Amino acid sequence: MQHTFHTLLIIFGLLLNKAQCQDSILFSGQEFEEEYIVQLLHKVNNYQQKHTGWTDDRNWERATYYTGVMAFYNAIKDEKILNQAITWAESHQWKVGNELMFPANRFTCVQTYMEIFFHTDDASQIEKSKTYMDSEILQTEPAYLRGWYYIDALYVGPPAFFMMSKATGDNNYTDFINPVFWEIADQLYDEEEGLFYRDSEARFNEKSKNGKKVLWSRGNGWVMAALPRILYYLPNENPFYIKYQNLLQSMAEVLKERQGEDGFWRVNLDDPDEYPMPESSGTAFFTYAIAWGINNGILNSTIYKPIVKKAWKGLCNVVNEEGKVCWGQKVGRGPGNVKEEDSGEYVSGALLLAGSEVLKLVNVYRK
Repeated sequence: MQHTFHTLLIIFGLLLNKAQCQDSILFSGQEFEEEYIVQLLHKVNNYQQKHTGWTDDRNWERATYYTGVMAFYNAIKDEKILNQAITWAESHQWKVGNELMFPANRFTCVQTYMEIFFHTDDASQIEKSKTYMDSEILQTEPAYLRGWYYIDALYVGPPAFFMMSKATGDNNYTDFINPVFWEIADQLYDEEEGLFYRDSEARFNEKSKNGKKVLWSRGNGWVMAALPRILYYLPNENPFYIKYQNLLQSMAEVLKERQGEDGFWRVNLDDPDEYPMPESSGTAFFTYAIAWGINNGILNSTIYKPIVKKAWKGLCNVVNEEGKVCWGQKVGRGPGNVKEEDSGEYVSGALLLAGSEVLKLVNVYRK
């Protein structure tokens, strides 16, 4: 019996060593060195701080950037990064966003306020958000009648409600937002493709120039990137937890078949030939979500690590010497032409999200 036990230990050790060797080969190259990743993320963050648009903006573009800033902080725990986010939040007096046409966007900045609160435990930082959300959860109209009819809403809005439930212990925020998420998702989901349309116009009235469906990469990226931000805060005993987990798994399965050899996903996932150039924002969102899924045991590491490897190498190649994340589609509501010089604050945010999870991934598999 003792001999058998020792034999099993030896076999287990050999298998573990083989797996570690395979990971070492898979994650070879400077793009997967901790120092390189951290320096790259600093470079992107520093560039974006110097190249902001509206100086007093707290709406979706800059707020998406700050979701990436907080992911970067959570990955490396550099207090300068946290203070950067606090300074931005303080400059807006911790107020929710003020966009008129797309009300879900108002909650994008709240996500950063919430994440700061989880580190400071200063309730004054989320007081205004809580007051606003307390009125929001009294709404009974369908989401689309309140302007929550576009797929981007699933990233910018719901995570803040899950965070608020976590912060306060009050499940009313979660109970309110779960059906909102799935109302929007069900309206825009294509069961045949396993992906999402940006809105009803794209679903029922639009085709690509080649006659194919319009399944926008960044639109699906918004959905995919929302899922880690929901699952992290939602208790796994919640009956909706498995639905979000299944969606992450099913989207990853579909997306791995649509990734280009260069690591990028094209702007129209159903028609990559329509706009064949690389696109970094959707690719970064997918990379973030898939890497998070691996790191948290939701996605099979053997299957999905090669997907992350290709995507991250591609993303590293489009960050220029200044730290600008190039090939990022400009603001829009669907697929369009992308130029190398195109970028935006939300593109930098998506890259920071992706890099932060890749950093965790390579650190785990290099141990």
